[in-house]
Amino acid sequence: MDGFVNFQHLKYFLMVAEELNITRAAERLYISQQSLSNHIGNLERELDVKLFTRSPKLSLTYAGGLLVDTATQILDLHSQYLSKVGDINKQYLGVLRVGISHTCGLALLPDILPQFRAEFPQVDFSLFEGNSNQLEDELSHSRVDLIICFQPIIMEGAATVPLTEQQLVMVVPKTFTDRLFGAQAEERRRQFAQGADIQAFEQLPFVLIKRGNRTRSIVDQYFSRYFFKPQLILETENTVTTLAMAQAGIGVTICPELFLRAIPAPTPGSVGVDLFPLTDPSMFSKLVAGYREGRYLSHFGQRFIEMAQETLRR
Repeated sequence: MDGFVNFQHLKYFLMVAEELNITRAAERLYISQQSLSNHIGNLERELDVKLFTRSPKLSLTYAGGLLVDTATQILDLHSQYLSKVGDINKQYLGVLRVGISHTCGLALLPDILPQFRAEFPQVDFSLFEGNSNQLEDELSHSRVDLIICFQPIIMEGAATVPLTEQQLVMVVPKTFTDRLFGAQAEERRRQFAQGADIQAFEQLPFVLIKRGNRTRSIVDQYFSRYFFKPQLILETENTVTTLAMAQAGIGVTICPELFLRAIPAPTPGSVGVDLFPLTDPSMFSKLVAGYREGRYLSHFGQRFIEMAQETLRR
């Protein structure tokens, strides 16, 4: 091995290793298949090893598998170095890669991003959306610089910065409240505005986020503690969908109060919703920013976290 392996070769290699398909990798890199094949061939000659077997289908060799971890670390260290130099010179060039759930992004990013772009016009912003497990996987592999999610963060070696503590809220179609309590509906609305009695809603249909989501885990534990069995008519990956279902009068849902910012605007078919907080101490969830301990977080990454804190304090 007598050549100098450049960063572009490593980036291209990692894309092919991820896709295990030259066509898809080339499309994601916006280069031709031939150009990508040439880059991989050059890298194999420089390292004097075969990185992929090409028959019957593309797969990593043992040496290729070793290079995935090594290349990831090299590119991550290079990125951290550029961030440090940029911070030293106050140039603030580079990219901030943030992982966040779709609904959390919908609630926060419209407030944060305009301020971030005004303060750091030369920094590119890259967004990865996924559930908590996906966000942690991206962070553990250094594919994002920081994530915003609800605790707990399971992965080892993660540092967290508290953003806010969120109460969970029952979102109940107004027609359900009216039908359930009749002449007592307004009195119950005032009562439940201070804290809902979940048992009163046992006969109503519920629409909830799918299992595996951190919020759903908290809700399921709450149901179990109160021996409450909801009539579950729909599960979805997207909290905005559950809010739209409540707005349309289809079912009751439960979400962190922050996510109420993402509730769809009323339509002619909307029935409106009542918001009843669940005041049990276990129904508070902590939203945090997480990043890898020991990994340099750029000044603009730190400022993004501060902007999130400021937005949530408003």
